Amino acid sequence: MRSSTVLSALRFPGHGQGLGRCSMAAQDTKASHDAVLRGKIYIDALPADVAPIRRLLEKYSGIRAKDVDEHIHYMRDRLWEIYPYVCIGHFRFLSLQFTYDPRYQMALRRLLLPRSRATFLDLACCVGQVLRQLAYDGVDANRLYGTDLEPRFLDAGYDLFKDRAKFKATFVAGDMVKPGEGDARLQVLDGKMSIIHATSFFHLFTWDDQVQAATRMIRFLDPHDPDATIFGRHVGTTKPGDRQGPRDNARYLHNAETWQKLWDEVGKLTGTAWRTEFEPIEKVGGHSTSSLDDTLRRMSFGVYRA
Repeated sequence: MRSSTVLSALRFPGHGQGLGRCSMAAQDTKASHDAVLRGKIYIDALPADVAPIRRLLEKYSGIRAKDVDEHIHYMRDRLWEIYPYVCIGHFRFLSLQFTYDPRYQMALRRLLLPRSRATFLDLACCVGQVLRQLAYDGVDANRLYGTDLEPRFLDAGYDLFKDRAKFKATFVAGDMVKPGEGDARLQVLDGKMSIIHATSFFHLFTWDDQVQAATRMIRFLDPHDPDATIFGRHVGTTKPGDRQGPRDNARYLHNAETWQKLWDEVGKLTGTAWRTEFEPIEKVGGHSTSSLDDTLRRMSFGVYRA
């Protein structure tokens, strides 16, 4: 049984810009466990929805129940030392809420079909928790792929899930918004994907960078697959437009109309056509690193060939 593959580099353009799922955090790379961050984006108590990841770590990883919480805290602190993202400090990298998404369930059913050759890419995958859940659900890990800007998160995922010697998925570190032809390391994924999952990703970027990233995703998809799909969740708004992020970074937030407009533009650039779905899940609650905005919504989306 071969071990999983990680394709990465020690350093690469864009590091520290907050381009992965675990973004939306302090941009000071020297920040660590200090009084400023503790109690704001670093909390001690495990979240209320930790039960699913506990089960996964027990059943998939084989960690004894009495050792799971200690293991979680140890790995969180290790990830925090790599970079103090909000999702690390708040344990959100452990969330398995995506399993309740109907589009995830549809993807899972497709991946589990007899003789299925469908492939799945988790974009900005952090420690690869989505891919481990898919493997636990019975999907052949040879057809699972993950990419993130930070290769150390990809590597730490093996230690979080204790599967370095057995997990067969392929991981590739790379920058999704590198200008021009893009990050050459990502070319290994081109033309191979049936399904792309991208959660907490698009809302990090300007319109132009979203176009760049979406165009790059099109290159990942199998051009001969009529059922190629992109889905996920991110922050949207009832008043679309340019916004200032929590670290004063520029970004563009969508409603249903502008989301379709984005993919219309991407379609013209790539000679493809796309139909989108975009629906609210809930209002976004503020945390101490950002101001409240009553127009913000957590959105679920799907992108399909038209």
